[in-house]
Amino acid sequence: MERYGVGLWIFGRLVDRFISPEYKPDKSLDERIKIASTIPLVRGVELSYPSDFQGYSPEAVMDRLRDRNLEISAINIDLFSRPKWQKGSITSPDDSIRRDAIELIKNGIDLARRLNVRDINLWLGQDGHDYLFSNHRDRWRLLIDSLRDVAGHLRNEKLYLEYKHKEPRTHSLISNVGKAVHIIHRVESDKLGVTIDTGHALMADENLAESVYLLADSNIPLMLHLNDCYGYWDDDMIVASINLLKFIEFFYALEDVGYNGWYDLDMYPYREDPVKACGQSLKIIHYIRTVIKENKSKLDEAIKLDDPHKALDTVWNLFLRDFK
Repeated sequence: MERYGVGLWIFGRLVDRFISPEYKPDKSLDERIKIASTIPLVRGVELSYPSDFQGYSPEAVMDRLRDRNLEISAINIDLFSRPKWQKGSITSPDDSIRRDAIELIKNGIDLARRLNVRDINLWLGQDGHDYLFSNHRDRWRLLIDSLRDVAGHLRNEKLYLEYKHKEPRTHSLISNVGKAVHIIHRVESDKLGVTIDTGHALMADENLAESVYLLADSNIPLMLHLNDCYGYWDDDMIVASINLLKFIEFFYALEDVGYNGWYDLDMYPYREDPVKACGQSLKIIHYIRTVIKENKSKLDEAIKLDDPHKALDTVWNLFLRDFK
């Protein structure tokens, strides 16, 4: 069974700084789970901690998912949406705020362990800087020290660091795949992995496939958040709606390195129908992956030649009807 999942936030209240009330109204946990269950190919949902568990025991949440034949693909730790984190969470210079952030992560790990969920995502959206002459030295020291503390709390779980170039800070601390790899080497823990959010990677001007190979070569576990963008902002659009060829190469690389984890969607369909947006995304993901699996030897041969003409002809012949 293919492991396709959706972030449950996709079906909730969506806001930005221009329409701060909401583009779409908020929905209860039950409503969002029900919506997710109606989408073809969806087998799991990614939940936010603590918000998706407020008012429910972990077991009650799991029961609701089982009733809809859904699993938990991952748990996403929220250290970015509350005002207290606005100047940093695990890198905050305020000892009490930093300790609270570390404790929240550990509590999220404990909850994941209770539910036998192995994948935990951490995006440090508020940890970074905005202006020049920031205290970079101390911030990096606090980041490594805090992650070492958190890593020591992990057992069978993996904590995946999700990188992003910017937003909400003008400069995020973990801003690209190279920095994420460097951090994991500094922390010296095999319990840490990296989340490639495809929109974030495109914002950082990365080649998606190359980032996959970099992590595989470093023996670093990988998790996925899938969406599309134009490259200068985190647009969180329908997968492959903008960068089709880049996604073909990306999914080829994932197949090539033997990736067997979840394919989770992380989109913000402000004006689109969220069910249709997810359905289209998973349909194109599954189609691309199917074509690649059925024709992998042809792609292997073309790529090994390192000839752009041969590679493009091979890809176009596979994906464009009647292309000769």
